[in-house]
Amino acid sequence: MKSGNILLIDIGNTNLKWSLLQAGRLSPATAKTHRGITGDLLAAQCWSEIQPPDAIYLANVAGADLESGLTGWMRRQWGKTPQVIRSVAQARGVTNGYFDPAQLGVDRWLTLLAVRRQEKGAVCIVDCGTAITVDLLGSDGGHHGGMILPGLDLMRESLLHQTRIPRVTHVPVDTLFARDTASAVASAAVNSAAALIERTVHQAAVLCSEPPQLILTGSDAGQVAARLDIPCRIDHDLVMKGLVAIAETAE
Repeated sequence: MKSGNILLIDIGNTNLKWSLLQAGRLSPATAKTHRGITGDLLAAQCWSEIQPPDAIYLANVAGADLESGLTGWMRRQWGKTPQVIRSVAQARGVTNGYFDPAQLGVDRWLTLLAVRRQEKGAVCIVDCGTAITVDLLGSDGGHHGGMILPGLDLMRESLLHQTRIPRVTHVPVDTLFARDTASAVASAAVNSAAALIERTVHQAAVLCSEPPQLILTGSDAGQVAARLDIPCRIDHDLVMKGLVAIAETAE
């Protein structure tokens, strides 16, 4: 494991999250929205007050421009280049199930590494963020593949964009059968996600010959978990834990 102060960065579709790994201890994650801001400015806002790290690990699904801007700032300010993590065919006991391993989003890859490190049996991982992703990991570390669908807000926005339904505000969901338009749209989004997850877990139990654990992560995990009729747990730090798994086994 690399020693010293290690900066771990997770750049998602909407937010950048970062933590410091020091002597095996991970600091609480700090999050900042990156939409509409340059990489230089974002980096300065996040890290201008911290000590230069000894190593940097970066996972990015938000595009090359933001990554380039952040990397340039780090080189100028710290004289360091981050190690950019990519999805590969096999690592740390996990076998990537995609025909082209590089096509699997690195955030999903890191959640698989994190889960494999802490769980022994089959696990279904659902990331409820801007997009909702579903991945199945067998007890042997084999990734069976997964699914991608729009997140709750994207479902709602797509419906309102493509229909004449009046613009409605986001509301909490407290019933399946709603009695106003805003609640009907919100209920359909979260309950459709919950129904897919329940079907996925049922099919996964057959495929893996054992009922999988269900782990939810992402900003909307709580909303989705509240609508499920099956056991689950929430872990918001899976991507960061995957970066830890890489940092702690680096030479």
